[in-house]
Amino acid sequence: MAQPECESAVVAVAYEGIARRLILNLKYHNRRQVVTVLAELLARRISLHTACMETVVDVVTWAPTSAARIRRRGHDQSELLARRLAKKMHVPCRRLLIKTSTNVQTGLPRQQRLRGSVFSARKLGVNSHVMVVDDVVTSGTTMQCAATALRNAGALEVTCVAVAYALRHDLRR
Repeated sequence: MAQPECESAVVAVAYEGIARRLILNLKYHNRRQVVTVLAELLARRISLHTACMETVVDVVTWAPTSAARIRRRGHDQSELLARRLAKKMHVPCRRLLIKTSTNVQTGLPRQQRLRGSVFSARKLGVNSHVMVVDDVVTSGTTMQCAATALRNAGALEVTCVAVAYALRHDLRR
């Protein structure tokens, strides 16, 4: 897994079993009600990782999916997760990252996924601590690219969080 440019990284569960089914239902079947369960799962894992994350995080954002996928699905699952998590943590949630590449990583071989997404980020205040949320981490490249863009925009600290991590690299539905 590529090492994200993050001060810390938190992932709640393996991408298997019920967690995998919940994420797939959110992504491909518009079952938005599972966001509450997934965000709660992630919030609990974060609280185990650090006792007072909400006191040190200034803003929560997400690793956005492509505009084409948002049009097809009707939502960005990472945005929904980030917004719910931020609300639970009592921290503002803002769209800070813009995906400037059109590549889709789902189903690609590992070598191609390592090229990553290209993001630009909105300017941040001095000494900002940003938490970036994604649904599933496979190679870590998306988080690494997101964290790099946030640092280039002025983030002092970036915490990467995801609901699940892939145990294998064949993630086709």
